[in-house]
Amino acid sequence: MLVYVINRILQLIPVVFVLSVLVFGFVHALPGDVIDSLAGQEAAEDPEVRAALEEEFGLNRPIYVQYAVWLGNVLQGDFGHSLVTRRPVSQELFERIPATVYLAVVGIGLSILIAVPLGTIAAVRRNTPTDYVAQVSSLIGISIPEFWFAILCIMLFSLHLGWLPSSGYVSPFTDFGASVTYLVLPALAIGFRQAAFTTRLTRSSMLDEINKDYVNTGRSLGLSERKVIYKYTLRNALIPTVTISGLQLANLLGGTVVLESIFSWPGIGLTIFQAIQLRDFPMIQAGVLVLGVMVVLINLAVDILYRVLNPRVGMA
Repeated sequence: MLVYVINRILQLIPVVFVLSVLVFGFVHALPGDVIDSLAGQEAAEDPEVRAALEEEFGLNRPIYVQYAVWLGNVLQGDFGHSLVTRRPVSQELFERIPATVYLAVVGIGLSILIAVPLGTIAAVRRNTPTDYVAQVSSLIGISIPEFWFAILCIMLFSLHLGWLPSSGYVSPFTDFGASVTYLVLPALAIGFRQAAFTTRLTRSSMLDEINKDYVNTGRSLGLSERKVIYKYTLRNALIPTVTISGLQLANLLGGTVVLESIFSWPGIGLTIFQAIQLRDFPMIQAGVLVLGVMVVLINLAVDILYRVLNPRVGMA
């Protein structure tokens, strides 16, 4: 197991390197002039002002030199300073990461709590009214866009009923009760659609496992139906569910920009979106790179968990 983990970590090193190259290249290919953003168009037209700013930020160097300097600083934990706030990018960025992780993890956790029992029951009671309700519910969940469902939640629970706040964020370490009230709607908006995908996947995986020979063997040995289903069948059926849930979590870390905007949730997605609007290139580069590394690490964790659930994985 240890050898497998070490090999997977070593395989990630070139992936992260290529990711850094792509992030740096794509950000520098964005339309717009960083000097215009820094000094304003009129001041940037002054050759002396432009030359001074290019010298200060190293923009007068060849692109490969700029990349080498940036990568060297990143490896030391220095992402530079925001062009807008002039604060260290790492300080601003890592203040926002916990909010996004908090929202994504709770959203995925909520989806799993809903989807795994529902998908399992639907598979065990296939072709019954319970199964049909589960399938129709999951189809509705997949069909509704997250942003539209989020707006409906705000209209119902905030504007009409007045039960929950429509936007904002409170850290759970500051006031847990208030944090939960602000978390419910965005987590519900995320979890509802993700639960629909996971329900269909769990049902499909369970049906595949139920039809295998070991299930009939267990029943013939006198094992109870509950033990066969929940101890053996569900364990194997959860392998693809775990994989997809991990990938969904990775996608949510960088894909909650719209929801963070709707709920004024101060996460990293909203930060990157605002940085793009303001042409804050150091913030964009750092934010996208950090998200990419987080996605890579989550995939690594999923692979390890996959191996724990099925030791035969990676044996070849």
